[in-house]
Amino acid sequence: MVVIGICDDEKQQRGQLQKTIGTYLQLAGEEYEIRMYPEAEQLLKDIKKDRNCLDILFLDIELGGMNGVEAARVLRRYTRDLILVFITGYEDYVFNGYEVGALNYIMKPYRQEKIKEVLREALLRLDKCKDHYLTVQNGTQICRFHTKDILYLTSDLRKITIFTRDAAFEFYGKLSDLEQKLPSTFVRTHQRYLVNLPEVERIDNKCAVIHGKAVPVSKSRYQEVAGRFARMMLEM
Repeated sequence: MVVIGICDDEKQQRGQLQKTIGTYLQLAGEEYEIRMYPEAEQLLKDIKKDRNCLDILFLDIELGGMNGVEAARVLRRYTRDLILVFITGYEDYVFNGYEVGALNYIMKPYRQEKIKEVLREALLRLDKCKDHYLTVQNGTQICRFHTKDILYLTSDLRKITIFTRDAAFEFYGKLSDLEQKLPSTFVRTHQRYLVNLPEVERIDNKCAVIHGKAVPVSKSRYQEVAGRFARMMLEM
């Protein structure tokens, strides 16, 4: 599912953009959710709570209160991955997009073809980054993790636990299935452990140390794990 945010203090402009985006995504067969923000403050509140809550953001520069450029500077402290598209009525503001990594911009009044063009570009960028996220579900609770935030995963009788720097999340599944979904930076150190190699501090024939936590390395997997760790260190 693609989650898109529209931040514009003009209700009519938000509605027009929502309609065009929704129609395009429906025709493209994309599952989507559009979240509307009349002000930057609520947008930033959501980003601070969950930096991965949006995939694409259409952000008006000329907002009342905190303007769009200021808001973009703040949100970039929390996420570099959010695809940002500026909305503006003045071409002079276009150059402000470079410093915050904006993908593109849309001029007011809106041209539907321009919106579709930018949306296509954003979806292509998003598609290239799909493997950067892992979405898992436990009952009614759905969580999405940026793979760079995952330290390691463990398995115990089909119960998987994802460990990040700040928390742990449990759900039911197979470690082998997750191994196929995750990027190549993840390596199986043990039948019950899958680790994110860039997070490993050191390794020996018994364990890998990740942020002070010792994760077991089995004899049968040690050579492969140690070899991949050594190659990674040489490439850094």
